Amino acid sequence: MAIEGFQVETYENIASELVKYRDNFNSKGLYLGFPNLNNHYNMMLGTCTDWTGFPMSGKTQVLMEMLMNTSLFYHWKHLVYFPDVGSSIEIIADLIHKKTSKSFDPTKPNVITDEEIRRAGIWVTLFFKILTKKDVKAKMTPVQFWDYAVELKKSEGLHTASIDSWKDLNHPYNDFGGYATYLEFVLPYRNMIAEENDLHLHTIIHPKLTEKENGKRNPPSPYDLKGGSEWFNSGKCMITVHRPDVMNNVAEIYVNKVKPRACGKLGMTNLMFDTNTLTYYNLDETNPNNKIYAKKLDEPINSVLKPKFDSKMIEDFNNQKTELPF
Repeated sequence: MAIEGFQVETYENIASELVKYRDNFNSKGLYLGFPNLNNHYNMMLGTCTDWTGFPMSGKTQVLMEMLMNTSLFYHWKHLVYFPDVGSSIEIIADLIHKKTSKSFDPTKPNVITDEEIRRAGIWVTLFFKILTKKDVKAKMTPVQFWDYAVELKKSEGLHTASIDSWKDLNHPYNDFGGYATYLEFVLPYRNMIAEENDLHLHTIIHPKLTEKENGKRNPPSPYDLKGGSEWFNSGKCMITVHRPDVMNNVAEIYVNKVKPRACGKLGMTNLMFDTNTLTYYNLDETNPNNKIYAKKLDEPINSVLKPKFDSKMIEDFNNQKTELPF
C-alpha cells in the first residue's frame, strides 16, 4: 500500500542522476566577482539563500550586486519582488546605476544621459523581471511567488527569484495553526521548488534587535529571525550583512550556514560600498589606493585595478551601442 505523495526510489529512476552527481561532485556555483567572498559563498542553481541584517546594513544592495554580476558575467535572468526597496522605477534606476556607474542625481559629475538610460534600461529589463503590485488590495503568498517563478522559467527562462522582504508578502499563518507550523510547511516547499526546477531562491528577512556590546549592536544570526529555529533548520545558505557603523562604507558579510557544501563555507569577509557607483569593492593588498571591483574570474587581474569610472571610460561608454549578449 503506497503512501500518497511518497515513493520508494528504484535504480532505473535515479541512474542518470547518480552519474550527474558524480560528474558534478566537486563543482561549485558561480563566481560572483570577489575572491574573498568566493572563499565562503557562490551562487548555484537548485538551492536557496536567506539574507538578513538591520536597516541600512546593505543587505539588499549586496544581493542586487550579486544578481547583477551573474547577469553581466553569465547572462542569468532574475525575477525580483522588492517592495521594500521602493517603486519599480527606483529599483530599475538602482540596477542601471550599478551597471553603468552613472548616477540619476543631476548634481553628480557622473550623471546619466538619456541615451545611457535607454540602452541600460533595455538591458536591465531584459535580465530583471521586476514584479510590481498594481492594485493596493492585491495579495501574494510566498508559494504563489515561487510558483510564478517556475512558470516564468518555462516561458521565458529564469535562474533566480528574490523577495525583499518577507514581511511584504501575505502569510496565512492561521491556516496552518500559527507562525511556526506555517514555516514548517512553506520553507521546505521553497527548498523543493528550487531543487526540482533548478532555481536559486533568495529571501530577505528582517531580524529582531540583538544585544549591544560597547555601544554597538551585535550582528544578527539566523536565530534572531522571527521563528529563527525553523529558518535555520530549513535554510540552505544563510547570510548576515552587517555594518557596525552606518556612517562607514564597510559591510561585514557573515556566512552562517552553507548547504550544499559546494556553495562555500562558514566564515566572514568584508566588502566596501562605493556610493558613486552603487557597487562594492575591495582594496588591493599591495596598493591600498586601488579599488578592486567585481570582475569575472577569467579576466586579467590588471583589469580591475582602476577606478570604476573616469573621463575616458565615460567617453567610451557614450560611443557604444546598446549592449546585448546576443
